[in-house]
Amino acid sequence: MPLFLSISLALLADIFQLGGNPQLIEQDSVYEKVALTDSTTLEVYRGDSIFVIFTVCAPQCSSCARVYNKEWELIEKVTPSVTSVFPLATFENGHIVWTDNDTWNYQSTL
Repeated sequence: MPLFLSISLALLADIFQLGGNPQLIEQDSVYEKVALTDSTTLEVYRGDSIFVIFTVCAPQCSSCARVYNKEWELIEKVTPSVTSVFPLATFENGHIVWTDNDTWNYQSTL
């Protein structure tokens, strides 16, 4: 079953109240990427649990990730694996991959 059947794009727009017109960017049997606005995307990967990445760019991009059960109850907030003011997450082969999306030298401040 396509993910968009379980998550209505109109419902997403109402939930996030970001305005704009949500657009489906990419979709396969377990993955879906939706542009909620020009600067906001939502990625959903469905496995045993539902993994969600929410990314906002203003202009620097930053992500947060959450894991839900099949009833859309929050299981956990995913902590970035990088030390960054602007951690950026993407899905690669069904896994969340974090990258440091800023140029701050954290080593010199520790």
